[in-house]
Amino acid sequence: MERGRSVGGMARIAHLIKAIKQSHKNAIAIDAGDFFQGTTLFQKYGGEVEISALNQSGYDIVTLGNHEFDNGPDELAKSLKEAKFTTISCNIDFSKVPELEALVKPSVVREIGGEKIAFIGAVTPELEHVSLRTAPAHIKVEGEKWMQPIKAEVERYKHEGINKIILVTHCGVELDKELAQSLSDVDAIVGGHSHTRLDQPVWVKHSDGSKTIIVQTGCYGRTLGDLDLAFNKKGELLEPDTDYHLINISDRIQEDPALAAYIKEKAAPLLALRQEIVGFSESEFDNRFNGTPWDSPIGDLLCDALIEEGASYGATIAFQNRGGIRARIEKGPVSEEKIRELLPFENHVILATIDGEHLRSILEHSVDGMLGGHFLDVRGLKFGYDPNKPPGHRLVFVLAAAEKGEWRPIKPDGAYKIVVNDYTFKGGEGYQWSGTSDVVRLPDLLSDAFHKYLIKHKTIRAQLPNRIVPVTSGLAEFVGKSQPKLVIHLPSPSTKVILQYGEDLGVEPFSKETISRPVPLTGLAQPVILESKRAARRQSTELTVDTKSPGQSRKYLNLVVICKQSKSASLKDFAVSYPLANQALLPFLKEKEGQAASTY
Repeated sequence: MERGRSVGGMARIAHLIKAIKQSHKNAIAIDAGDFFQGTTLFQKYGGEVEISALNQSGYDIVTLGNHEFDNGPDELAKSLKEAKFTTISCNIDFSKVPELEALVKPSVVREIGGEKIAFIGAVTPELEHVSLRTAPAHIKVEGEKWMQPIKAEVERYKHEGINKIILVTHCGVELDKELAQSLSDVDAIVGGHSHTRLDQPVWVKHSDGSKTIIVQTGCYGRTLGDLDLAFNKKGELLEPDTDYHLINISDRIQEDPALAAYIKEKAAPLLALRQEIVGFSESEFDNRFNGTPWDSPIGDLLCDALIEEGASYGATIAFQNRGGIRARIEKGPVSEEKIRELLPFENHVILATIDGEHLRSILEHSVDGMLGGHFLDVRGLKFGYDPNKPPGHRLVFVLAAAEKGEWRPIKPDGAYKIVVNDYTFKGGEGYQWSGTSDVVRLPDLLSDAFHKYLIKHKTIRAQLPNRIVPVTSGLAEFVGKSQPKLVIHLPSPSTKVILQYGEDLGVEPFSKETISRPVPLTGLAQPVILESKRAARRQSTELTVDTKSPGQSRKYLNLVVICKQSKSASLKDFAVSYPLANQALLPFLKEKEGQAASTY
């Protein structure tokens, strides 16, 4: 259920696939991986239901995702023995898992309409960093040369005279773009892993004039992709005759009756979990994290639960990776089934002590790349980072909660007690925790901790982001010494400019509007709006700071500039400057308080 409507569902997808195959004799049904995990059905049956659903739906080719390894390669092999489809992946070495090696092929050739089409499978080269149970299977080549096995497979088919090649990948859309740019002989890439909904395909043009099309449906079975590829006699993809669109899987689509009945039968023993109400949510908690560079309400909620779980240890800082948050919470009753869908992995709670320098390195890793599964939501920290800086150098400030409720910069040699799930602590998604001390592994799972939190608090409500703020360097700067001017470099014409000041750094929304409204964050604690005005249509604007008035206070104030594209209501179109500290602000602020805005 999503916003009061039923979405997704394999029985609906099965109905569509069968209908498309009836009307298109050359149709091939493909899945790009991560068909395991996320429901109580997988937790109970370990892949049996998913394999059967893919079989009954009429899938022809699938590639492996990282979650296919959640129960280890041996269990994956047991499940795939029942598969009626072909499983492909060319960059995983299965030589030490002979059962899987016999079941998973690097690629497959299908003859369609009298033409040979090669389908090559590939998984993310980060497989062993995002899945901790792949051994003894492993990625063939990591690092800069990760494409080598895929290139070799493409070259093999090229030399065999096959000129229509399709990659089925679980690499993510950014790596798919790299593949398309490097492999001009590839005609299409059907991708997954990054949960990217591509309503329009990505076209990559090569120097020889050929093109590669990249498509992806998003996640959680919300859509089915329909891609019609057209080729000329030379095997070249014809863009004008190639068609692509997504079909939303809603309650308007019929279900395949046989598959619907099968799923209902398998779900019957689990209905008690749906009927066990643990708490109540007064608002929605979404888990669509793509493009969300600040903290998320659902991640903050789970970190709050972790802090309570680690209270007896004295934990003051919590981390939760977004990749471990697998469902949204609807407004209304929250069932035990929802908890297990939200947190389906058997992740235990870890308590540990870490020094401030190491703590900074953990946060740097969290913000070092794409806003994907390894991005950490937090509790007990407030920090600002610049996503445009080189990885490893993005943190601008980091504050930790102190004993009396104030926020203080973390000390490199300070000791901080943390709570985190064991997937992240064991090195999932590349995190390194060596050097931590006083490590305690609790018997409770993360889902148990959240269960107890809901029982205790009874109701939950989404809160505004107030822990992580992305900031932009060069957006604003002071120029001059005797009479400084604040120069603002507008990101676009007709930008609304808001000036705020405050005595301390922090992360807070400067508006207390509801969660559904766009509320930009600031890098200040208890910010006060000084100016709010639409700037002229030019590339920069200046605010003259009058420093001649004597200032009585010795407090060191900070200024933040927020720029917003005037016609946009999206948080993504806000830009927040670094907090600018300048003693010359004091008399200016004293003079301007309660007065009209000055001129830009």
